[in-house]
Amino acid sequence: MKKRKASFLISALLITLCVAPFLYIFVHTFFDQGHFTLHGYYQVFLAQTQYLARFWRSLGLCLIIALGQLLVSLLAGYGFAKCTFPGKNTIFFLLMLLMVMPLQVTLVPNYLMLDELRLIGTDHALIWPMVFVPLGTFIMTQAYRSVSNSIVEAALLDGCGTLGVILRIAAPMNKSGLVCTALLSFLDGWNMVEQPIIFLKDFDQYPLSVGLASTPPGEPILQLVCFVLVVLPPVFLFSYFKTELVEGIAMGGEK
Repeated sequence: MKKRKASFLISALLITLCVAPFLYIFVHTFFDQGHFTLHGYYQVFLAQTQYLARFWRSLGLCLIIALGQLLVSLLAGYGFAKCTFPGKNTIFFLLMLLMVMPLQVTLVPNYLMLDELRLIGTDHALIWPMVFVPLGTFIMTQAYRSVSNSIVEAALLDGCGTLGVILRIAAPMNKSGLVCTALLSFLDGWNMVEQPIIFLKDFDQYPLSVGLASTPPGEPILQLVCFVLVVLPPVFLFSYFKTELVEGIAMGGEK
C-alpha cells in the first residue's frame, strides 16, 4: 500500500511539473497587468489575419506530409517485412542508421538535391524530404511483422495481389501503426524550424513554427495567445489518438 501511495505521489508530481507551464501560459493569456482581457485572442483570431493564415498554411502542409509519409511507409514497410529481395537487411540497416542521424546532418545533402531539382523556395522543398523520413517505414515494418505469413500466403493463393494484401489485410490489421506513423509525421512537420529557414526564401512562406518570430516583442499577451494557437493541434491529436500512439510505439519497439 505504501509503495502504491509513493508511486501515485511521484506520478502526480511529474504530471504537475509537465502540465504547470502550459496552464500558467494559458491562464496568463486572459490577464494583462492584473486585468482580465480578451485582447490577445481578438488580435490573433479576428484583427490580424497573418497568424491564422500561417496556422492554416502549416496545417495544410503537415496534412500533406503525413499522408505522403503514410503512403510511402505503407508500401515500403510491407516490402521490408514480407518480401524477399537482394540486400534487404543491408538496406534496412542503412535506413535505421539514417533514422538515428541528427537532422542537421541531412540538411546539406537535401539542400543540394532540392537545388538541383529547382525546388528551393517552394513548398515542395518542405514536403518531399519530410515524406521520405524513415521513421514511418520502420514503424510499419515492425507492425507488418506481426501479420502471420500463413494469412498472407492464403490471400495470395486466393488470387489477391500484393497491393490487395496490403490494403485489405495487412493495413487493417495494423491500424495502430498507421495512426502512429501519421501522427508522428504530422507532429514532425508541425515542429520543423530549420527546414523552412534554409529551404525557403520568402518570410511570408514560413509556417507557423517559424513565423511566430514576427510577433511584436512588446506584446507578451499576443505572444502567449500565439503559443496557445501552436499547441492546439498537438494537444488534440495526442488526446484523441493516445491509445493508438502508445500501441504503435510499443509495436515499433518489438524485435
